[in-house]
Amino acid sequence: MKMWKSKSWQLEITGIDGNTQLFGVNIFDYQWIDTKQRIQVSDLSYEVPIYTVTIDNMQYEFAAGERSNCIWNFYLYKF
Repeated sequence: MKMWKSKSWQLEITGIDGNTQLFGVNIFDYQWIDTKQRIQVSDLSYEVPIYTVTIDNMQYEFAAGERSNCIWNFYLYKF
């Protein structure tokens, strides 16, 4: 029997405040729009906000949480 993997929020990258590549760009150069939704991830002790960002007329969704001073975890919803 074939098992199907479901989508989940997965850690994509850990980066430095102001200098992290996500979606092929420095994500800190773009305006993050808070969707008012939150997720719980296993590696942070608090709920992480979900944001959208528009890059070259394309809208992307990600979650981000500051894990320590100026160090961020970025999560994408994927298989």
